Amino acid sequence: MNRAGKGSRLARQIAGRAGLQMAALNLALFVLFGAVYLAQGVRLQLLGPLEQARDRLVRKLEDGELALAAPPAQGLPEELRFLRTLERDGLDLTVVLENDRAVWYDEQADEMTEGALAAPFVPGDEAPGIRLRTVPGHGWMAVAGARVEDPAGGSALVLAALPLRTLGSALQPMLAMLALSTLAAVLLTHGLSRRLSRQLVRPLQAMEQALARWRGEQYDPPEAAPTADELGELRNAMEQTARQLEQARDRRKKEDEDRRVFFADISHELKTPLAVLRAQAELMRDGMLEAAEVPAQAEGMLTELEQLQTVVQDLLTLARMQAPGYTLERQVCSLRAILLDAGRSLTQLARKQGVRFVLELPDPDPLQDRVLTHYDRMRQLVMILGENGVKYTRPGGQAGMRLEYAPDGPVVLVWDQGTGIPAEEQGRVFDRFYRGVNRTATAGEGLGLAIARQLSQALCAPLRLERTGPEGSLFSLHPPAAGRS
Repeated sequence: MNRAGKGSRLARQIAGRAGLQMAALNLALFVLFGAVYLAQGVRLQLLGPLEQARDRLVRKLEDGELALAAPPAQGLPEELRFLRTLERDGLDLTVVLENDRAVWYDEQADEMTEGALAAPFVPGDEAPGIRLRTVPGHGWMAVAGARVEDPAGGSALVLAALPLRTLGSALQPMLAMLALSTLAAVLLTHGLSRRLSRQLVRPLQAMEQALARWRGEQYDPPEAAPTADELGELRNAMEQTARQLEQARDRRKKEDEDRRVFFADISHELKTPLAVLRAQAELMRDGMLEAAEVPAQAEGMLTELEQLQTVVQDLLTLARMQAPGYTLERQVCSLRAILLDAGRSLTQLARKQGVRFVLELPDPDPLQDRVLTHYDRMRQLVMILGENGVKYTRPGGQAGMRLEYAPDGPVVLVWDQGTGIPAEEQGRVFDRFYRGVNRTATAGEGLGLAIARQLSQALCAPLRLERTGPEGSLFSLHPPAAGRS
């Protein structure tokens, strides 16, 4: 209800503002039209007759019908009877001579009259331009004058006065039509704006509801249908943001879970060697060991410390590789040289544990032997796989490494003759600290294959468990060929 209320209020505000703007526009047009009409009316109904009266008087002077230097004492009104024909729509015309004799048409007496200057005129009306003033009994009037010079001497002033009410009465019907059209335009604008604003508010409400769900980490896009306008672009941007937030939420949850498992595994792996070290140290402190037993006890403690050091070093390696932005600078290297280098070390390691290590290399092929990798990290990866194979091979058995050139690039196969990995454990073989239920008797902290997987990802060299069983396990490594990268 609140959202609907907010939406309807926004729609009303938009419609109201549009209506007010339309009303203001129409009012401005109303005023402008009235002013233009009044100006045009004054020009046509005031200045037009004034110019005609002036021209008629000039023609009389030119024709010699009238002399302003010596105007007739009698009959002057009849000489200026043309004023009668020019007066219409309330217009008053008067001719004023230099001796202040004024001649005008008296509508009430219906005759031409002369005498002193009378309302609506006053002395000084000969100033140029149009003057507006109020005249008792006439209201607002527009007054203008024009002087006529007689070449023979003398001059006269032609005055014209127009009541503005005559213009207003003619303007009223048009102003009424304009007012009605303004009202209709305002109502129509308000209605259309209300409808359009509702269409505008509806997707905004959907976006508001989506943002409310986002606060609960439900990153669903707005329900409004996509459009090709700015609101559609905003909705598409929100949809992309929702996907990014959802990915960030899932990534954060996974990182939190990985962190929880990581610390649980650390505590589990460090608990046993620390307990052994403490027990051995307490035996030595309490003097419960014979002098001849102390070297062996110290050797055991040293072994446990070396194991702890290995765990810490491997954890640091994992932490560095899992840090954001961790990359390796790769270059073209010889895969055969890397395997030969690692094979020498693995052969010595296998001999100490009573295992035979076999390194199988095909005939040299310089083109297929070139891989894009990091020499030291690739050697470390191969060493981890080889050590893992040697570690889980039974004494007297064999472990080995074979290089093959496949059509899609070189493949390194690492195999052993161990007990194999149960099917239910194969999905966790690359997890940290996971050694399997059948391998707990084997030395190691369970970090080797986890580090190998991280190295393979950093080197863009996929690592897979190809097969496993009672006869042993087979891992494959696929370094990227230099010509294909």
